Amino acid sequence: MKRRGISAVLGILGLALMAAIPRGSAWAQEGPSFAGETVTMTIGFGAGGSVDLYGRTLGRYLVRHLPGQPSLVVVNQLGAGGVVALNSWIVKSKPNGLSITVGAESQADPDALLRTQAKYDTRSFNYVGGLTAYSQGLFVAKDAVARLYDKSKKPVLMGIVGSTLRSGNYQVLWGAAALGWNVRWIRGYPSTSELRQALERGEIEMSTFGSSRDIKNLLDTGNFKVVIQGGTVKDGKRVPRAVFGDAPILADLVKGKITDPLEKKAFEYTENVSQVGMWLALPPKTPAPIVAAYVKAFNETLKDPEYQADFAKIDPDSLVASKSDIESLIAKLATVSPQTLDYVKQEMKRQNVDKRD
Repeated sequence: MKRRGISAVLGILGLALMAAIPRGSAWAQEGPSFAGETVTMTIGFGAGGSVDLYGRTLGRYLVRHLPGQPSLVVVNQLGAGGVVALNSWIVKSKPNGLSITVGAESQADPDALLRTQAKYDTRSFNYVGGLTAYSQGLFVAKDAVARLYDKSKKPVLMGIVGSTLRSGNYQVLWGAAALGWNVRWIRGYPSTSELRQALERGEIEMSTFGSSRDIKNLLDTGNFKVVIQGGTVKDGKRVPRAVFGDAPILADLVKGKITDPLEKKAFEYTENVSQVGMWLALPPKTPAPIVAAYVKAFNETLKDPEYQADFAKIDPDSLVASKSDIESLIAKLATVSPQTLDYVKQEMKRQNVDKRD
């Protein structure tokens, strides 16, 4: 009786796993196959944006390297910095390898998730790979650099997109808090491109930028100095971005100047969230053979000469993030306490950055 009971349980588990594998698969012997299937990629951002361009380019080549070479459909669903899309995706997606998503910082930032009432746990996703965030540089008009370090002078005008901070902007928050920078925040620019144009017009005097196109445009003018950069984590250490020359890394400058335990945690949070780039993920409970097939296809895509040439047109300066890189970063962000988030919020209010209640 016991043996028959165990066999029955195993049989039920086997049927459940079979149901999660795409139809027509000989997965038990050869691994999953997606022949004749369509993979739907959900992107919570607008068409033509950086996340969309990365997702569509990656997806186009990824399916070529998946077993059975399925077709691909991309669905853009906007709202709340991508949270609306993931709230829907987590409910509707089945763990059968036919639903994937490409996400970004705002969908993993614990502060953003609290504000937007996210209904998912980022730790439950099955990550495949992605990109690390750009090391962003703080561009300051050359004739304003001296005023940044002199509070007896007129504050340097720092422009940001929207009404609150994005990851690269935290460099200036900590520059003002820990290094005594002389800053006045100017909020409300609708996009990064308009922010850059405002800087070039002299409407503002500094801001942070990470895309290769923005960096080239600003450096080509000869009017700006990169005074600091965030750095990119490589092999567990923050390394500088060559295009920023000798601009120091923020963490090196504030070392020893942030001593309060809660302030330290707040700084660590902003440093970690600034490393979130873009990531490809499968739904929770996706069977290990399917996840493995995607990871293998992702790694093969990275070696594909056609993909390399195509992606270089989007941004040749990006760095790959592995499955383990992303999982480690997501785990760190998931443990950030409300007290830590509140400290950052209060610092923004002290500097008159954020008008939220």
